[in-house]
Amino acid sequence: MNIFQQLDTLQLRLSRSDQILINQIKKSPYSFCDLPIAKLAQKCAVSEATITRFVRKIGFENLQSFKLALAQDLAACRSQHTIISSDICCDESVKTTMQKLLANNIAALEQTVGALDEVAIEKATTLLLDCKSALFIGLGNSGFIANDSAYKFMRIGIAAKGTENSHMMMIAASLLAPGDLMLAISHSGRSPEIITAIDFAKKNGIKIIVITSDRCSPAAQRADMALCYAAHESMLETGSITTKLSQIFIIDLIYTQLVKQLPSRTVFFKHRTMEAINELHEKQQ
Repeated sequence: MNIFQQLDTLQLRLSRSDQILINQIKKSPYSFCDLPIAKLAQKCAVSEATITRFVRKIGFENLQSFKLALAQDLAACRSQHTIISSDICCDESVKTTMQKLLANNIAALEQTVGALDEVAIEKATTLLLDCKSALFIGLGNSGFIANDSAYKFMRIGIAAKGTENSHMMMIAASLLAPGDLMLAISHSGRSPEIITAIDFAKKNGIKIIVITSDRCSPAAQRADMALCYAAHESMLETGSITTKLSQIFIIDLIYTQLVKQLPSRTVFFKHRTMEAINELHEKQQ
C-alpha cells in the first residue's frame, strides 16, 4: 500500500492539524518532500512538534523516513503513470485533467499574489510612469509576453518596445540612456542572453525590473527590482499556461496600477491609438 492509499484508509482519530497535513501532502507532495520541517510548519500553520507527532502516528519513525517513503511512491507513480506533471496521469479522463490544470493555475496565481510585495509593485509602476522609454525583453515564450507587454503599455502612451531576438536585444540594451527602463522577463532568470542584455543596460545606468520565478537567479540579483511569481515547470511543461498566466498577471497588475494613477491620460492615449487603428482598418476595407 502506498502513502496516498495509506492516508485515505487511516483508522486513526485525526485532529484538525492532522487533516491539514494530509491535505497538504495530497495537494503538493513534491513540495512536502523538499521543504525542511520549519518551512512545512509555517506553510501549514502548525507546529514542528505537530508534524513529528503526525508522522509517528501513521507509523514512521521520523519525518525524514516519511519523506523517503513518499518520494519513492512519487517516483514510482511518475515512471508508470505520469507524463506532463507530477499530478497528471496518462490514463485519467479529460475532465479530471481539466480540473487538475484549473486547480494548478488557480494555485499558482494565489501563490504569486502571496509572494508579491505591494511596495515593489508601486515602485515598478512609478518607474514606468517616469521613464523616457521602456524596453521589454524575453526569450522564447517569455519573449511573447515581452512583446505583448510593450504593445499593452504603448497603447496608453508609454514609449515602449519589445523584442525576443537576442541580437536586437543586445543592440537595444546598449543604446539605452539614463532615464530609460529595461523590464526583463525570464522564467529561470538564468538565460545568458538576458543576463548579458541586463549587464549592457546597467553599464549605462539603466533601472532594471526582472520578472522571474527564481528570486536567487543571476537576473534577479542584477535587477533593481525583482518581481517573482510561483510557477514550476517540468521538461514537458515548458511554456505552460501556468507560467504565462503568472507573468501576464504581474504585467497586468502594473498596468492597472498605472491606469489607476493617471486615468485621464491613459484613456486619452487609448482613444487616440484606437482611432488610429480603426482608421487603418477602414482604409484596408
